[in-house]
Amino acid sequence: METTQKIDVNALTPAQIADLKKQIDKAEKEKKQTIAAERDLYKSIVSDTVEESFKPLVGLSKHILNVKKKVFDNFESVVEMKNEIYGTKESQQSHSFTSLDGSITIKIGHRVTESFDDTLSAGIVKIKTYMGSLAKDTESAALVETIMDLLKKDAKGNLKANRVLELRKLANRVQNEEFSDGIRIIEEAYKPVKSCQFIEVKFKDEHGKEHALPLSISAFGLDDEPETEEINPVIKEVIETPNTNLV
Repeated sequence: METTQKIDVNALTPAQIADLKKQIDKAEKEKKQTIAAERDLYKSIVSDTVEESFKPLVGLSKHILNVKKKVFDNFESVVEMKNEIYGTKESQQSHSFTSLDGSITIKIGHRVTESFDDTLSAGIVKIKTYMGSLAKDTESAALVETIMDLLKKDAKGNLKANRVLELRKLANRVQNEEFSDGIRIIEEAYKPVKSCQFIEVKFKDEHGKEHALPLSISAFGLDDEPETEEINPVIKEVIETPNTNLV
């Protein structure tokens, strides 16, 4: 076992002290160079790993986009056929379609962001004016509380569309022109905005249990194993049958 020999600085000559300082400075410089080299190596490895991982992710992104477009294209004609056959014209934001045996359901549509234009405030003022004219009895107080609850805004400063529907029902019951006009203003101010398009898929296993098909990276755990083949023979058949239309 090596022992560290202590140096008595006071016993050293000026020349020895200068030489010792040079050795210490050299060791510190080499240490800093080693640390810098290790950090440069780390950054290089990170860069290489990022670039290596980016390429398959780009491929995955393109594939998802192509499949998504194909699915929406497929069901666009299905929706048109439905409208023609049943004599309807739907304006709904989403549609659900199920296989004949009920084992697979695909839902497609648009997410909707609720939004109102600047006339919303005018409608609210009219409603509050009406509330100010109500008598101060118990029944009127309960009505005011109900209306105020329905007029509560969300974090983005908008009313909830379902609350507007409740206000309309209330206006039909109250039968007051100013109140009804306020509701009309709010209804006309409603300008929903379509956001992202979505696809949701559910399928049943051989025991009739329903599962959601994961379609996003975040839906998978790193320990997950592909289990579709074992879960549903129908899905296994789909996987084993080449479909050049979805690539």
